[in-house]
Amino acid sequence: MGTVISIDVPDQTSPELVGNACDWFHHVEQLFSVFIDSSEISRIGRGDMSIDDAEPVVRQVLTKCDHLWVLTEGASRHRNRTPDRPLDPSGYVKGWSVEHALLELRLAGVERACIGAGGDIAGYVTGDGEPWKVGIRNPEDPEGVAAILDLADGAVATSGEYERGAHIQASGVSNGLGAGTNPPLTSVSVVGPDLGTCDAIATAIWADGAASGEPTPRWMSSFVDYDVLACTADGNLLHTERLREMITAG
Repeated sequence: MGTVISIDVPDQTSPELVGNACDWFHHVEQLFSVFIDSSEISRIGRGDMSIDDAEPVVRQVLTKCDHLWVLTEGASRHRNRTPDRPLDPSGYVKGWSVEHALLELRLAGVERACIGAGGDIAGYVTGDGEPWKVGIRNPEDPEGVAAILDLADGAVATSGEYERGAHIQASGVSNGLGAGTNPPLTSVSVVGPDLGTCDAIATAIWADGAASGEPTPRWMSSFVDYDVLACTADGNLLHTERLREMITAG
């Protein structure tokens, strides 16, 4: 996945459970990496393998990506993104794989767990446990935090160019919003129940809304359980109303 994954669980958690999670992430890498020629995604993209012959989880992910492409009106892209990556579901796979690992920990009885993958985070606590504190980095200040969110059961994904530079390609699909009407966005965070969906939405908003400063494109109405928090170039913090109760600082 080209990133670091961290797993935070109670000390008494069986090392075998953590090991199983690590094995899962390595398996996902071998199936989905666009940088491994023998991965199923690379082979399908080249036309060397039919989707029907792929592992069930690969077919499941591609079906979900097709659905997200429709819901975001083409802003979330996994096909024909670049000539050298005709098939690249990376914008969904990372979060999806984290959610799978968390579910396994939950089913095994782990009372609280949090997994971070490249700045995207999902976690849960059971009972009256303290929620996880998730910091949203201030793009204008590497040492600063724009906001801190309380996360009891859910996910946060952030897109922007302040760490990796320009690496997200605009879809080229008009979202009907115009351009330059608001200060440009410097980062977009999406909060919701599923990290894969959060990541796909955040990337799609960034690709088509960063320049126009539009953090909530019209297709967001299709994602009723998801909320947006965005940092703007003039230093402001924009967020949907439902996030007000989750923001504890910033």
